Amino acid sequence: MTSIIRKTKKYYLQRHAGGYVGNSMIWWKEGDHGYSCDLSEAKIFSGDDPDFLITLKHDRGQKYYAWEKEYIDALTTKTVDMQDIDFNKAIRKKNRTKKG
Repeated sequence: MTSIIRKTKKYYLQRHAGGYVGNSMIWWKEGDHGYSCDLSEAKIFSGDDPDFLITLKHDRGQKYYAWEKEYIDALTTKTVDMQDIDFNKAIRKKNRTKKG
């Protein structure tokens, strides 16, 4: 793992300790109010953001990983959580019974 933070790059901050829900990573949330699996809610840090650098510098317990935004964005996919699905809205093929 690299330890070089570049001032010109953008970063997401992942909570390493318990940093997953299913297969989804947990990100530091925009507004500094908790964490989210939804990358669109994740805070984007600049490499020269003092709060970001202080968090990483004092993170001796390695609770956080900084990830380059460009790298994570390239890996991002859209998914549908089956817990949100209303199966009554599914279009089903009607079963035909044979005559005779």
